[in-house]
Amino acid sequence: MELIMQPNGSACGQACIAMIAVKSVEDVIKDMKTDGPTSIGQLMDILDQYGIGHAERNKRISKKNPVPYKYSILTVHTNAGYTHWALLYGNKYYDPEFGLIDGEYTYGKITSFLEIYSE
Repeated sequence: MELIMQPNGSACGQACIAMIAVKSVEDVIKDMKTDGPTSIGQLMDILDQYGIGHAERNKRISKKNPVPYKYSILTVHTNAGYTHWALLYGNKYYDPEFGLIDGEYTYGKITSFLEIYSE
Protein backbone atom coordinates (compact mmCIF):
# COMPACT_ATOMS: atom_id res chain seq x y z
CA MET A 1 0.00 0.00 0.00
CA GLU A 2 1.31 3.42 -0.92
CA LEU A 3 0.22 6.44 1.12
CA ILE A 4 -1.57 9.10 -0.92
CA MET A 5 -2.19 12.43 0.76
CA GLN A 6 -5.39 14.35 0.12
CA PRO A 7 -4.95 17.35 -2.22
CA ASN A 8 -7.24 19.63 -0.17
CA GLY A 9 -9.00 19.76 3.18
CA SER A 10 -11.97 17.62 2.16
CA ALA A 11 -10.81 14.96 -0.35
CA CYS A 12 -9.88 12.27 2.21
CA GLY A 13 -12.39 9.81 0.74
CA GLN A 14 -11.00 10.22 -2.76
CA ALA A 15 -7.45 9.72 -1.45
CA CYS A 16 -8.49 6.50 0.34
CA ILE A 17 -10.07 5.19 -2.86
CA ALA A 18 -6.93 6.14 -4.82
CA MET A 19 -4.80 4.07 -2.42
CA ILE A 20 -7.14 1.06 -2.69
CA ALA A 21 -7.56 1.27 -6.48
CA VAL A 22 -3.89 2.16 -7.16
CA LYS A 23 -4.93 5.24 -9.12
CA SER A 24 -4.03 8.90 -8.86
CA VAL A 25 -6.22 10.95 -6.56
CA GLU A 26 -6.84 13.27 -9.52
CA ASP A 27 -8.31 10.36 -11.53
CA VAL A 28 -10.55 9.36 -8.60
CA ILE A 29 -11.73 12.96 -8.18
CA LYS A 30 -12.55 13.06 -11.90
CA ASP A 31 -14.40 9.72 -11.75
CA MET A 32 -16.33 10.73 -8.61
CA LYS A 33 -17.05 14.18 -10.06
CA THR A 34 -16.14 15.87 -6.76
CA ASP A 35 -13.08 17.02 -4.85
CA GLY A 36 -15.20 17.73 -1.78
CA PRO A 37 -16.64 15.75 1.13
CA THR A 38 -17.98 12.27 0.34
CA SER A 39 -20.50 9.88 1.89
CA ILE A 40 -20.05 6.16 2.49
CA GLY A 41 -22.52 5.61 -0.36
CA GLN A 42 -20.31 7.56 -2.76
CA LEU A 43 -17.26 5.57 -1.66
CA MET A 44 -19.12 2.29 -2.16
CA ASP A 45 -20.33 3.42 -5.60
CA ILE A 46 -16.81 4.21 -6.81
CA LEU A 47 -15.46 0.93 -5.38
CA ASP A 48 -18.21 -0.83 -7.38
CA GLN A 49 -17.29 1.17 -10.48
CA TYR A 50 -13.67 0.06 -10.09
CA GLY A 51 -14.66 -3.57 -9.46
CA ILE A 52 -13.29 -3.62 -5.89
CA GLY A 53 -15.10 -5.92 -3.47
CA HIS A 54 -16.35 -4.54 -0.15
CA ALA A 55 -18.83 -5.24 2.63
CA GLU A 56 -22.48 -4.43 2.01
CA ARG A 57 -22.51 -1.73 4.66
CA ASN A 58 -20.42 0.32 7.04
CA LYS A 59 -20.19 -1.45 10.43
CA ARG A 60 -20.26 0.48 13.68
CA ILE A 61 -17.56 -0.15 16.24
CA SER A 62 -19.42 -2.00 19.02
CA LYS A 63 -19.15 -4.94 21.39
CA LYS A 64 -20.00 -7.20 18.44
CA ASN A 65 -17.41 -5.47 16.21
CA PRO A 66 -14.90 -3.99 18.67
CA VAL A 67 -12.13 -3.39 16.12
CA PRO A 68 -12.08 -2.73 12.36
CA TYR A 69 -11.19 -5.56 10.00
CA LYS A 70 -7.57 -5.56 8.82
CA TYR A 71 -8.36 -3.92 5.45
CA SER A 72 -11.01 -1.24 5.90
CA ILE A 73 -12.00 2.32 5.17
CA LEU A 74 -12.43 3.94 8.57
CA THR A 75 -14.89 6.61 9.66
CA VAL A 76 -13.05 8.88 12.09
CA HIS A 77 -14.51 11.62 14.25
CA THR A 78 -11.40 13.74 14.60
CA ASN A 79 -10.21 15.53 17.71
CA ALA A 80 -10.81 18.77 15.79
CA GLY A 81 -14.54 17.99 15.47
CA TYR A 82 -15.01 16.91 11.85
CA THR A 83 -15.62 13.53 10.21
CA HIS A 84 -12.76 12.06 8.21
CA TRP A 85 -11.92 8.94 6.15
CA ALA A 86 -8.73 6.93 6.69
CA LEU A 87 -7.54 3.48 5.62
CA LEU A 88 -6.44 0.55 7.77
CA TYR A 89 -4.18 -1.91 5.96
CA GLY A 90 -1.70 -4.40 7.37
CA ASN A 91 -1.98 -3.09 10.95
CA LYS A 92 -1.05 0.43 9.81
CA TYR A 93 -3.22 3.48 9.33
CA TYR A 94 -2.89 5.21 5.98
CA ASP A 95 -4.37 8.58 6.80
CA PRO A 96 -4.56 10.96 3.83
CA GLU A 97 -4.44 13.99 6.13
CA PHE A 98 -2.08 12.94 8.93
CA GLY A 99 0.20 10.44 7.15
CA LEU A 100 1.27 6.85 7.87
CA ILE A 101 0.59 5.78 11.46
CA ASP A 102 2.17 2.60 12.80
CA GLY A 103 0.66 2.05 16.24
CA GLU A 104 -2.27 3.62 18.04
CA TYR A 105 -4.51 6.01 16.08
CA THR A 106 -4.59 9.25 18.09
CA TYR A 107 -6.14 11.81 15.72
CA GLY A 108 -9.72 10.97 16.67
CA LYS A 109 -12.20 8.20 17.46
CA ILE A 110 -12.78 5.46 14.88
CA THR A 111 -16.55 4.94 14.91
CA SER A 112 -17.19 2.61 11.97
CA PHE A 113 -15.51 0.78 9.11
CA LEU A 114 -16.16 -0.62 5.64
CA GLU A 115 -14.30 -3.87 4.98
CA ILE A 116 -12.46 -4.10 1.65
CA TYR A 117 -12.23 -7.61 0.15
CA SER A 118 -9.63 -7.29 -2.59
CA GLU A 119 -5.92 -7.17 -1.86
